[in-house]
Amino acid sequence: MRRFLLCASALIAVTCAGLIAQKVTTPEEYAMLMKANAQANGAMNKAIGSGSYADARMQVATLRTNYMALQGFWADKKQIDALMILKDGLTRLDGLDKMLGAATVDQMAAQAAAKEFGGSTCGACHKAYREGDAQSGFKFKAGVI
Repeated sequence: MRRFLLCASALIAVTCAGLIAQKVTTPEEYAMLMKANAQANGAMNKAIGSGSYADARMQVATLRTNYMALQGFWADKKQIDALMILKDGLTRLDGLDKMLGAATVDQMAAQAAAKEFGGSTCGACHKAYREGDAQSGFKFKAGVI
């Protein structure tokens, strides 16, 4: 019963995130989505580390939903490189999800894939389009949007 409630709650959260995420048009909405991504990414890494692969997959689903919503934001801004970063991120998330859904999960490989996802997508986008840090906050570089 507890597992059912956890899964049902996660499904509701992912659905709500998807409904909210579909309307990303302003820098403020973008920032909110990025905070949600940071939380989901952290929770995903923690879940993988503890062997809670079903929980990790829920975070992957949240990240996938958010990344899909970001495509519209960057398409409106005509930032093709950002769209390519998102596409790469979605491909990496799909691979990670498949890895986490396997009958036997290689925890070390899953942790490496999660780390590479963060570096290749989050890191690449921040390097190209954002400035600041986690303590002071991130903002778009001048002229990006």
